[in-house]
Amino acid sequence: MDKIYDMIIIGGGPGGYTAALYAARAGLKPLLIEKMSVGGQMALTEQIDNYPGFETGVDGFSLGEKMKQAAERFGAETKFASVLSADLKAEPKVIKTSNDVFYGKTVVISTGAAPREL
Repeated sequence: MDKIYDMIIIGGGPGGYTAALYAARAGLKPLLIEKMSVGGQMALTEQIDNYPGFETGVDGFSLGEKMKQAAERFGAETKFASVLSADLKAEPKVIKTSNDVFYGKTVVISTGAAPREL
């Protein structure tokens, strides 16, 4: 067993990066796993006008990158992979991805939303 993270966060949208930021600022060692790109579904949004601090709006990809940078500034780590399975009863928790296996004391699942298909 390699490194054991204090917290593994599944999902790199606003909820996931907020959890990573708060965990890192609290002195924990969080790992965030995202399958697509930073920001999750938000990254596909051309213009976000209802996010505080951006008086003229911001595109979703840029906002996602800023969230990632803020969390990593305090020590959060990001890995890009698809989560294949999660053993939440194990101690430590075991998260198997398309690239690796990760171990954590706690797991936050912040997988967000998906657009409805027509």
